[in-house]
Amino acid sequence: MLSTIRDKLLNVTKTVPLFSSNSDKGCVQCEVNLNAGSEILTHFQNEWEVLHNTNEDNAKKAAAAAATIAKITHKIDRDKQSLSVMTHLLTNSNLKLNIANCTKQIERLYGSFHEVEEGLLHLEDLIDNIQFENMKKEHRYHLKQYKLRKDESLKAVEASLKAKHENRLAEHELKKKKELEERRQVFDEAFKNDVESFKISGTIPKLDLPKKQPSALLEEIQIDYDENELDQFFEDTTAQ
Repeated sequence: MLSTIRDKLLNVTKTVPLFSSNSDKGCVQCEVNLNAGSEILTHFQNEWEVLHNTNEDNAKKAAAAAATIAKITHKIDRDKQSLSVMTHLLTNSNLKLNIANCTKQIERLYGSFHEVEEGLLHLEDLIDNIQFENMKKEHRYHLKQYKLRKDESLKAVEASLKAKHENRLAEHELKKKKELEERRQVFDEAFKNDVESFKISGTIPKLDLPKKQPSALLEEIQIDYDENELDQFFEDTTAQ
């Protein structure tokens, strides 16, 4: 606006001469200072520009504040509506009774949870006892199997020892029988010789035994013989 006024003043001074007078010597035009008051105009122009920019910033801030106020108003209206609905629901509903019922249900659930916890602890004890009994049965089974294996091994060792003992006993009996048979043959020969000597000389000759061998009487010697053979022997001797 000020710049427009300034331009108009400059145009007027150019077209209309100021401070002119008529004289005999003719019309003399006076010079005019066109820059007079430019600093004042520039000062007001700058001030006006600052005011204009400030007004624009204020307008933008006012618009932003208005938008914020509108949002806050909308939120307050919505909260107020929600509060009204909540108040209506709380006023017309049995909230206190429902809370009391919920509290009772929570107490019952707590009691149920306590019973379930005790049942789980009892179940864990039962499981531990069952596992212990199963472990005992398993150890008894393994012990029984071990005993059976040891019994079988003992029986096998016993049978082996018995077989060896029987073999040794049979060998010993066979050896003893063989020795007795040899002794019987020796005594039979000696008896026959003694009988022959008795028939001839009427006396029984004494046996020449080694010094280290202890002497024994004929009566003390037990001889295994067959009575039928002895009777047959005497009959043959008498017949001769």
